[in-house]
Amino acid sequence: MESLATDVFPRSGCALSPSASAFSAILSAFIGSVINGLTSGWLVAFMTGWIAWLAIFRVLLGGLYMLYRSVTNTWGPGRSGILWANMWPRAAVVRGLEQPAVSAAAKLWAKNHPTLASTGPGATALDRSVTALGWFSWGYTALFAPVTQVLFVAANTARHDIGATKIVKGLTVAVTALPLCIDCRVRYGDALGRAWRGRVFNFATSLSALVQGGLCAVLLVEGLLDLKSASRGGFPVIIMAGVYPVFALFWMAASFSFLPMRDGGRKRAGQTHWAGYFLDVGAGAFAGVFLAAPAIALYSSAQFNKRAGLGFGEEPSSGLNDLGEYLSCESQWWRRFAAVSP
Repeated sequence: MESLATDVFPRSGCALSPSASAFSAILSAFIGSVINGLTSGWLVAFMTGWIAWLAIFRVLLGGLYMLYRSVTNTWGPGRSGILWANMWPRAAVVRGLEQPAVSAAAKLWAKNHPTLASTGPGATALDRSVTALGWFSWGYTALFAPVTQVLFVAANTARHDIGATKIVKGLTVAVTALPLCIDCRVRYGDALGRAWRGRVFNFATSLSALVQGGLCAVLLVEGLLDLKSASRGGFPVIIMAGVYPVFALFWMAASFSFLPMRDGGRKRAGQTHWAGYFLDVGAGAFAGVFLAAPAIALYSSAQFNKRAGLGFGEEPSSGLNDLGEYLSCESQWWRRFAAVSP
């Protein structure tokens, strides 16, 4: 990966400091989460903030499922879907043409949480309207975000001093990929027509989710390897590498129970009253800050140390640039874009 990136993308004469490299991850988490809240509602934004920490397998499985449906053109009311009801559901259930099987646990949850019953396990009361806001959300999550993520990987694969930033960036990839695996947006493809336009749309959505899942994996693995090489014993990194996949698999199964894939959006607070938009956006902002907290701490600490005349703290100051200096120094436009793009 490193040699390929070096061959395709020439090295830069400027070096962005590790804390400044975290700026892109902060923007990705915050803006992606706010867009989730604005377009998908407070519940999806809030849950995405929690799921994103352990979302890699959910994104990969969701992208694979959607790609299978798109390539085989089985988004209709067919009977395919023979595995777990939530992880590999029948297309008719996803499209709302059949009622999902509701477990006893889901019925008990709905009974104890009547106000959230329309968004909880087994719920089918979804918003299947096609809106300009939905198109904007799809354009950002399915088209714009993967481009910026690829540029970030290309610009930083050869860097081995920003392991923590790579991990946070990998987690923020899930912020944009998860909404595609929660609301698959097949109805938008239907709005384009059931001919080739709709199939191309569904294929692009599924491929985007799968590619983002792969980028998430690349960034997490690179980040862990970089942290391992930077640490003396590497013990915490080894523990994380062994424990994380187990928790991610468990979290994937749990998240499918509470937020199964459906062709429809969960109810937004802003749909009830205009003041509800504050709740939707606020939940997204909270989730973004929560997810980007490590990157925010790294960036803020370095900026404080610089203003106090303490240097870069954990960073060797020789040959490294803060964000402003880097943007003035860097001559390759795509590297400047990768440093600041969400």
